[in-house]
Amino acid sequence: MGGVKRDYQDSVFTKMFGGEDKKYLLQLYKALHPDDERTDEDDLELVTIENVLTNDIYNDLGFIANGKLVVLVEAQSTWSPNIIARMFIYLARTYQDYIYSNEKIKARLYSESKIDLPVPEMYVIYTGNRSGKADIISFKDEFFKDSSIDIDLKAKVIFADDGRKDIIGQYIAFCIVVKQQLSLHKDKKIAVQEAIRICIENGDLVEYLTSHRKEVEDVMFALLTQEEATKSYGELKKIEGLEAMVKTLKRIYPDFDSVYREVKMNEIYSDLSEEDVRQYY
Repeated sequence: MGGVKRDYQDSVFTKMFGGEDKKYLLQLYKALHPDDERTDEDDLELVTIENVLTNDIYNDLGFIANGKLVVLVEAQSTWSPNIIARMFIYLARTYQDYIYSNEKIKARLYSESKIDLPVPEMYVIYTGNRSGKADIISFKDEFFKDSSIDIDLKAKVIFADDGRKDIIGQYIAFCIVVKQQLSLHKDKKIAVQEAIRICIENGDLVEYLTSHRKEVEDVMFALLTQEEATKSYGELKKIEGLEAMVKTLKRIYPDFDSVYREVKMNEIYSDLSEEDVRQYY
């Protein structure tokens, strides 16, 4: 069986901030740099890279503003230390595209004169619970903490409970309301429609949600459906793996208890009961 196809539509995050209309992107930049009164829409250049990782279900946004390369990752409500590894790849790919798309910079890459690069700023927008997570995630600390290597990349984490009232806070509020409504309604479309209504009433993303209501509904429904399919596919592969493991262990061990013990030693299946395993014995 082949992998789940992930040609899904962009999320509300990339649609709103990465669209042709840069007014929301400018609001995002001003939320990160409230003291910058000079930057306007014409100073913003989108450099978002699509499909950095083939199976990436998260949403990334990159743009350049006044010599700063700003990269954001929407981590939704799922936390993983691999986020910073993805950002490391993203930053390298972005610099590669930046250099090779400019003939003058490209020509100087192997010369003695140093090329000019925009200063990177890395952010993770996290809509889940903080639960003791650090405000800064470090590539070195996550993957090479006990090593003496000098390579590192750090990203600031923006949490749902930071109490922000700017457009970032409003976007996080939208994500939280969507999650709440999904727990209340079996029908995903109704859940999204209710979330949009509630956010507008609460004053969150009013202009965008009002003028792009149908588009937001379609994008969210497509994303939720895709995530549901991905989860189902993961469960299917887990079951197929369990069945194959049990069949193999049966050739080695003469009794079920020994087979069950070996299955439980695998972290993926450590939470399975005897009944769960016995049905494939």
